Amino acid sequence: MAIRRSTREDHAASIGNISRTRRAQLVAEFEGELGIDHRARAQAAYEARRWQVIKTIIVWTIALMFFSVACQKLWLMGQDVDQPFSAINPIEAWF
Repeated sequence: MAIRRSTREDHAASIGNISRTRRAQLVAEFEGELGIDHRARAQAAYEARRWQVIKTIIVWTIALMFFSVACQKLWLMGQDVDQPFSAINPIEAWF
């Protein structure tokens, strides 16, 4: 005699075995039925990543500018003294 398996287990096993492409198609169809526009969502995700890159570039540019100004200022302070490390109050040279 054959043992009958439940269809629920077969359904769960078949969902686990489908390919990524088919799974993405099924998700897209389901989202389409719900009224979710995955192109708009993908565009919004792209814009968010793009804005994150732009902010990172801006922050690094400002940090490098401050670093270069500080290095220049320290170099000028070093040029002003006759003997290295002889200045007791280096803060005066900044102002």
